[in-house]
Amino acid sequence: MAGEGRALMLPRVLARYLTRIFLGRATAVLLGLAALLQLLDLLDKAGDVLARGGVWDIGRYALLRLPTTLGQLVPLSVLVGAILTFQRLAGSLEITAMRATGLGSWRIMGALVPACALAAGLQFGLQVGVAPYSERALSDWWDHLEARDRPLALDRRMWLRDGTDILAADAVSPDGAVLSGVLLVRRDPSGRVTLRIGAEEARHAAGGWRLTGARVLRPGEERETVVGGYDWPEGPTPRAMRNLARPTDALSLPALLRGKAGEGAVSRGAAYFGTRLQAAAAAALVPFLMLLLAMPAAFGLPRQHGGTRRAAVGLTLGLGYLVAQGLMIAIGEAGGLGPVPAAWSMLPCFATAGLLCLWREEA
Repeated sequence: MAGEGRALMLPRVLARYLTRIFLGRATAVLLGLAALLQLLDLLDKAGDVLARGGVWDIGRYALLRLPTTLGQLVPLSVLVGAILTFQRLAGSLEITAMRATGLGSWRIMGALVPACALAAGLQFGLQVGVAPYSERALSDWWDHLEARDRPLALDRRMWLRDGTDILAADAVSPDGAVLSGVLLVRRDPSGRVTLRIGAEEARHAAGGWRLTGARVLRPGEERETVVGGYDWPEGPTPRAMRNLARPTDALSLPALLRGKAGEGAVSRGAAYFGTRLQAAAAAALVPFLMLLLAMPAAFGLPRQHGGTRRAAVGLTLGLGYLVAQGLMIAIGEAGGLGPVPAAWSMLPCFATAGLLCLWREEA
């Protein structure tokens, strides 16, 4: 009975041992890469930060950038951490001892599944939960340092959809309550244009938006009618206009769901939000894929040739997935592919490649 108890406890002890090694190396890689990228970013931005603020503002800038940087690096950290873990175990012949006791590759990887689930949760929390708010805080703070009163300079005219209405603006005030160079196209529920209104300025007050210097053109008319002003109470909030004028790359889950449903003011189509939602779901499986791609690094003896090659193949496949996935997501966001194939097509392709590499090592 004691022998059976020890046999049952061995996988649990082994899982804790492997998890500790893996998490230690993955965390070290994550922090090291994040520190390197933060340093490179600060070297580029430190002059601008110091010109607008002080030395303490450099720390604030780095802190607000950190969630985005960490979220982007989690998959690569899992890949490199797993490769380093398996190489260490192979070099000390621990993998050989495990396999001699009947523990196959799948049981070894299974011991690291909880750690990969933790990495997936960390990535999701950073990218969808923390980064949207830190990036927005960084954007607001940066604009506050750059110009407090003058309108935000837009690279090009901003277009957005709010319900059935379409709005364009050439400039937006820092608080989003004043627009200049406004074009408002009002449509009925079926999408037919009912009014085209051009205005020099639009200001938000308690009752909604007030367009001044407005010129109204109705369907069937050849000339615009000049009116003193036009009220638009259904328009978006100043905060929404401010966020659309200075968009951030990271979006929270509620913002993605609202955008996909077409609720509120949006400057992108449903394909963009649908692809981002699918990509967030697919990202939950990426740490497990990276673990699979790293597993062949466990095969090899200390004096045997090919150990470095196995690690290089796993690293190449992992980086290849990240590049290919980024390209597919970009195509999906532009509407060139449906959200599901854009976000999910690369996972089975690279998982198949990883399985073939693992099968070759075990053959």
